[in-house]
Amino acid sequence: MVKKLFLLLGAICLCFCGCVSTEPQIDPNLIKIEITYSDSENITFDIINNAKDNIEFGSEYYIDYFDGENWVALEERTETFFTMIAHILEPGGKMNFSFDIAERYGELSSGKYRIWKDVKLLNEDGEVCGSQRVYGEFEVQVLER
Repeated sequence: MVKKLFLLLGAICLCFCGCVSTEPQIDPNLIKIEITYSDSENITFDIINNAKDNIEFGSEYYIDYFDGENWVALEERTETFFTMIAHILEPGGKMNFSFDIAERYGELSSGKYRIWKDVKLLNEDGEVCGSQRVYGEFEVQVLER
């Protein structure tokens, strides 16, 4: 009896797992982060929406460092809290953001970095119909004193 129950539960799980659809991805060429200024302590960038629908994203951001082979997430120096706000960007729109990198991660050393955010594509009813992680690469060159 117990064996039959486990077989039945397994079959049910397989049926439901097969029904789960994955969320469509946004073309990475349509939603972009364009760096307008960066140094070892600050960054300013634009999020550009070239998709045909609105996009939504929060205030949070993350920075990775390229170690020569892989992108590695930077560890936060202090715990960061972000205002939980949903930014909506219309098709053809651009929004500018500036962040104090040093406050969150400490002063960056020379190297290749990228900032990233997760964005959601909204359909005409304002419902999420896709998602994408967007990146903006930048380099830091710290001058020796």
